[in-house]
Amino acid sequence: MQENARYRGRFRRNMPMALVLPLVLALAGAAAPAVAAPAAPPPSFARDVAPILDRWCVSCHGEEEAEADLRLDSYAAALKGGDGGPVIAPGDPKNSQLVAQIERRARPPMPPKKRLPRDPIATIRAWIAGGAGP
Repeated sequence: MQENARYRGRFRRNMPMALVLPLVLALAGAAAPAVAAPAAPPPSFARDVAPILDRWCVSCHGEEEAEADLRLDSYAAALKGGDGGPVIAPGDPKNSQLVAQIERRARPPMPPKKRLPRDPIATIRAWIAGGAGP
């Protein structure tokens, strides 16, 4: 009986902490509700893709010089394609000739002398996957 009384004494001393801790944790979770970060807008040609093409492609595929009759200096021209037909398959980056060439999976690799960095490739892929909108 005495041992039982000792146990009850410890329980009474620890009981407030046992009740308070879950309450504090619950209130902390309620005070800071999880807020989802706003989703990034899908890439657009004008905002995201055109600057990449201007930097890496337009010197050879622009208004003044359009190798393989492919111009990448405007949205309409990029969708039109060149001598080999369209290079962009909206919604399907895996089957887009532009992606295959900038990833160096198709010949000739583009740009021919210097590899395009990963981030611009990812942006172009995401733009095409999202439907290749303006």
